[in-house]
Amino acid sequence: MQNYNKWVARSAYYDLIITTPFAIPGVASWVISLFASFHQTLGFQGEFPAFQIQHLLFAHLLGSVVIVWSLLRIKHTSPLLGLYDGFARVLFSVFYICAMALGASPLILLFLIPELFFAVVQNVGYYQLKKQDT
Repeated sequence: MQNYNKWVARSAYYDLIITTPFAIPGVASWVISLFASFHQTLGFQGEFPAFQIQHLLFAHLLGSVVIVWSLLRIKHTSPLLGLYDGFARVLFSVFYICAMALGASPLILLFLIPELFFAVVQNVGYYQLKKQDT
């Protein structure tokens, strides 16, 4: 169980590091403009639309919620929170894949790959842990 809880905490720290810039006004705009520049510089197909204030609002709101969720998993690491987070990661992965299918930038893969990794580790790990307990 201790090893599983370490993975739950690692995923929380990852989320905290990756998401915090999106929750901070000014920083979020800068990070998003960097992604737009990378998209253009790499000559990727797909869309990278200009961000409006409404987009930034949702980025800040989502970033804030993920920060709180991350801190909860760091402070109160448990297999159950790992399972819930694993389910959330499956949902996020589906949303990333749908966005890419609709023409979003391939830069989304930078978020999708770790999301899928932690989804598998936490979901499979939880059920393996439960199997050991029986």
